[in-house]
Amino acid sequence: MLEAATALFLEQGFGRTTLDQVSRRSGTGKSALYGRFPDKEALFAAVVRRSIHVMFDELTASPTGVGVRERLRHVGRGLAENLLVPRCIALMRITAAEAPNFPDLARMAYRVSFEGSVRCVLAALDPAGGGEASQDMIRMAERFVELAIQPISFQAAFGTDIEPLRQRCAGDVDDAILLLEAKGWLRRETPGT
Repeated sequence: MLEAATALFLEQGFGRTTLDQVSRRSGTGKSALYGRFPDKEALFAAVVRRSIHVMFDELTASPTGVGVRERLRHVGRGLAENLLVPRCIALMRITAAEAPNFPDLARMAYRVSFEGSVRCVLAALDPAGGGEASQDMIRMAERFVELAIQPISFQAAFGTDIEPLRQRCAGDVDDAILLLEAKGWLRRETPGT
């Protein structure tokens, strides 16, 4: 169901896609579809959540045996690359276009994407997963996402050519790392890393 719905939303947009079309394309009975998704907004929310989770699942693990800066570079570049996939950009655009009609859906999509990105950065900051992240570490991860990832995703959503954005990713990630260092947030790592 979700694959068929995703394809239809990407092909036709939110407004022209109907639950009946999703039922036909997926080969699922209408009662099963309507039983799981009471309306098109609920179905689209499930599509957006799934797409965001797939984006995070496709990230490769941070390299081991390297310092925090290299782990941040790895996760930052990976997040940016995954956000620049045409399917992801298309879903961002559809969600933004529907925000006036479905503000809760737009807020949910933003929150799930932002929080997922922050979790990935937190994993890079503490690869051993040594416990609950401190508020300082969470704030550092949030700032990293705000500085390195969000500008690229917003520009992609508003139509900036993808190739120049891809080329900028590494520099933007490195700039974010430098800004965190300038604030003294990355000084806690061991010497030589």
